[in-house]
Amino acid sequence: MRPRLPALVLFFGLSSLGGCVTTKAPPPPLTEEQQLAAEVARLASEAEALLKSQDLLVWRYWAEGARADVASTYVGKEGLFSLDNIRKIDRLRQRTTDARELRALTALQSHFAGEYLSQQLVEVNDALANLEASLTFQVDGREVRWRDLERLLANERGAPRRKALYTAATPALERLNTLIRKREEQTEALVRELGYASYEAFGGELRQTDLGRLGLLAEEVLQATEAPYKEVMERLAQRELGMPFANLTRADLPRLFRPREVDGFFPKGELLLRAHGTMSGMGIDLGEMKNVRIDARDDVKRKNSRPLSLGIEVPGDVRLSVRPAEGALEQARLLHEFGHALHYAFTKEPRFELAKLGNPTVTEAYAALFEDLTEDPVWLEEHAGLTGKDRAAYLSATSAHKLFLIRRAAGKLLYQLALHRQQDEAVDARELYKAILERVDEMPATDDDTARYLVEQEDFFQSADSFRAWFLAGQLQGQLKARFGPSWWHEPEAGNFLKGLWAHGNARSAREVADAMGEKGIAPDVLLLRLGTTLGVPIKLGARDENEAPKPTAPASPENTPEATPETAPEQESAPTAAPVTPTPEPTPAAPTQAPASAPKTEPAPGPAPKAPAAPPPAAKTSSLSKPVVPSKTTKAHVSQASKVRKPETRHARAAKTPEAKALRKHEGSRLEHGRKPQSKKSH
Repeated sequence: MRPRLPALVLFFGLSSLGGCVTTKAPPPPLTEEQQLAAEVARLASEAEALLKSQDLLVWRYWAEGARADVASTYVGKEGLFSLDNIRKIDRLRQRTTDARELRALTALQSHFAGEYLSQQLVEVNDALANLEASLTFQVDGREVRWRDLERLLANERGAPRRKALYTAATPALERLNTLIRKREEQTEALVRELGYASYEAFGGELRQTDLGRLGLLAEEVLQATEAPYKEVMERLAQRELGMPFANLTRADLPRLFRPREVDGFFPKGELLLRAHGTMSGMGIDLGEMKNVRIDARDDVKRKNSRPLSLGIEVPGDVRLSVRPAEGALEQARLLHEFGHALHYAFTKEPRFELAKLGNPTVTEAYAALFEDLTEDPVWLEEHAGLTGKDRAAYLSATSAHKLFLIRRAAGKLLYQLALHRQQDEAVDARELYKAILERVDEMPATDDDTARYLVEQEDFFQSADSFRAWFLAGQLQGQLKARFGPSWWHEPEAGNFLKGLWAHGNARSAREVADAMGEKGIAPDVLLLRLGTTLGVPIKLGARDENEAPKPTAPASPENTPEATPETAPEQESAPTAAPVTPTPEPTPAAPTQAPASAPKTEPAPGPAPKAPAAPPPAAKTSSLSKPVVPSKTTKAHVSQASKVRKPETRHARAAKTPEAKALRKHEGSRLEHGRKPQSKKSH
């Protein structure tokens, strides 16, 4: 038998080396902070997967009419959004010094806090959703659904009939008010359980702004627009309703601001083509982008008629549902959703927390930029053939409505601030609401109006987002016109400029976006000047942004009076920059009747784009959730330094505010605002 030499050689060779073989030392154990970071990363991954599954359900509901039981997605995940997990995120946030990481953790913590509130308030929210969907009232022996009231008022020609409808609905509101009061009491307690000193402190973090300073800006906007608003409303009331403004009631407002008779200029088959045509001039073709799916089917029976954009997975899976319909309003809605889709699709931010979570002001500004094209005289003539008196009347009406909405948002913000700052003083909420409503609308408030003081209340200062988004969109439009001309949507360089902004996703705050394009923070001047020019009424406002506080007319809240200038640290990537530019005069539409000839004609020149900072500003780490927080002077002072990133209002959350979706909340369980997520059944 022949010996197996190779095997023997290998055996003896290994034996002789046995004493030299060393075992690799085990890795050192993870530090407490590394273990905490790994745990938080796992929580973020679970939250991302859950949000994706929910968005997919909403997409199928919206685009295909399928049933969407979002509540079922929480089964087996009851402990994900617990106080313990929120405190883990907060502990890591307190130890973090990197500005970018700090912002991401703050966004994640706000998201978890919002979900926690939704869990705890599910019963009262279910009851509210069910009641809103079924609530009816009697008018002339006929039963009318509460959710149809706005539409009926807009379609009713007779003022007496409108008043009768509005008044008849009032008694039914008390049933809603009872549940709303209960929810508000629970919310206040839960906010403190989360470790925040007050409702306002939590709201300031969610809205990523200093609410006290923003309230001062809202006050200034109301003062600057008071006289122009009254003049504009007088004109509009006479033209649209044939009656003086002094005779109007709030029952007349839906009719006053109903869609104008220009729908023939916006035929059903042209809306999507016009949107694509507008983008193509900037070198953008959403239809050819592999990460964008546009569902424009018109033959799906239960498909929702309103357009909706969803970032299922930003930026890899962006979807846009469109069911073409006729009308100027439908065109505006479609362009709005295109703005969201573009932001999602061109985001280069790899971090989930900074791409999809965070405050929605920035993405709403991009959406408003494109929606406002339907109020641009050049775009209207080019794409809709709308010119002359028809265009002037249309622009006058839409600009008047925008001015009304701006004042309403300012009023809601001031009402919420006053209400929550005076809770310990037994303030009469009805009287406070009445006083602010009368000032904002410049109309007497009846008992029927003040009965709506709870129904029209919003969650956690939500108007702060739209208030700033409109102004930021106005500034962005001014920059685009100054850099690329009145028809900026024809310039590929304009597309490149926007792509540079979109690339950051939600990693930048609204103020940082303004700074990056050459503005000095968020300021309303550009938008108000545009409205004043269109309406023929000068609107003068000092060029002050939300972070420059004028002399206070009332004591500021300690929670939102910072000791140092916020958001001064640099960002990570550079933004598009340019030399100082002078804006191109905008073509002015034919002035409406009685318009003064002295209206301003041009927009102010934006300043030069500053050097882009290198990292996002740090979110201050002052609110510790590892132990209960007892409100004190020290705590309140620290809260003002807290980072201000909120759980986002997701795309399906915005969609859930439509009349159609509100009626189906109990089945959808869609995320609305913090603490308002009705569900079809308890799943937590």
